[in-house]
Amino acid sequence: MQGMHPVVPRAPHGRPVRCANAPNGSVDASNGARLRLRPARPADPATCRLGETRNLLEIDLDHLRPAPPSTDRPASIVTLLRTRTLDSELGALLWLLLDGGVSLVVAGPGDGTESRAVRSTVLEAMLDLVPSTRRRLPLGGSTEDFAWLDDAEALGWVRTTPAAPTAVDAASVVIMAGDLGALPPADTTGDRARLVVRALSRGFGLAATMEAARLEDVLAGLRRRPVQLTDDELTNLGIVVVLDAGAAASGAPPRIVVAHYLRPLARDVHGHPQRLPPAVLATWDAAADRFEHFAWGIAAELAGRVGRRTGDFELEQERRAAVLTGLAADVPSGPDVDDRAAIRATLDRQRISGVTDAGLHRH
Repeated sequence: MQGMHPVVPRAPHGRPVRCANAPNGSVDASNGARLRLRPARPADPATCRLGETRNLLEIDLDHLRPAPPSTDRPASIVTLLRTRTLDSELGALLWLLLDGGVSLVVAGPGDGTESRAVRSTVLEAMLDLVPSTRRRLPLGGSTEDFAWLDDAEALGWVRTTPAAPTAVDAASVVIMAGDLGALPPADTTGDRARLVVRALSRGFGLAATMEAARLEDVLAGLRRRPVQLTDDELTNLGIVVVLDAGAAASGAPPRIVVAHYLRPLARDVHGHPQRLPPAVLATWDAAADRFEHFAWGIAAELAGRVGRRTGDFELEQERRAAVLTGLAADVPSGPDVDDRAAIRATLDRQRISGVTDAGLHRH
């Protein structure tokens, strides 16, 4: 056991159980990463009940090392923070932008099952940052008829079924498009992919994944046939984060290597279009083993996008980064990493707290 850190047993709920005079033991290779410990004396019932009912104490070591998000069960934003898929500063920035209805695309290389699963798992976890009041609208892939989109014809769709009698409120909806692309195996392809991106101009949000190793690949894939979106239409994509290439193959936790912000088409006072290039929000610096952040360069623009003043936006990002850091710290009073309902409830409360604090600050 040389070189190992002290092992703290865990109760069924996953939190540490403090045991007096915890015994030593050795790794039982036949049981994988598991310690089999024979207590030197009975454990104190007040601090370690495990010792009361068995002479052999087994401790699973897997929880002691960061594990990649599981594709068998949904990961949470806390999972991504603990495995360093992103950090609290980037998470807080994305939280603010997603609150404001900005769309999110998670891109990464590889069109195999594992690569697609990694992208989907990261996207689903990041959606914890979206207000719980916002409705998710999953698409039907190749059978999607867009009955919910009342002006689909104006966006180029040839309708074969009647529109729904009641239009949806675009500002309260996030379109869940699955894997977006020109051709299968993407879930939303061709003219359906084109219509989804065009619908963002109506105020809908979008949550999607894409097979792409760079932002340039994302844009090129949606420019080509049969999607054929224009550069102006592509500015509606909002946030595009790109994952590293090795996660699916190695089983290591995925990491965001770069986060981009596509700046929407604007017009000056004379009505002339103002086309601005995409901005880099953050990148992963492997040599320094940390994220580098660049959103400060367009802070006023980002604040305006979500209806905040620049100073308030920056203060709220700092506050939310502290909230996320606290959630990732595994404090006893915080929600469990797998309890997504509790995590989302915590984020909703903090969101309301931030709005209240901002109002007091303004007055």
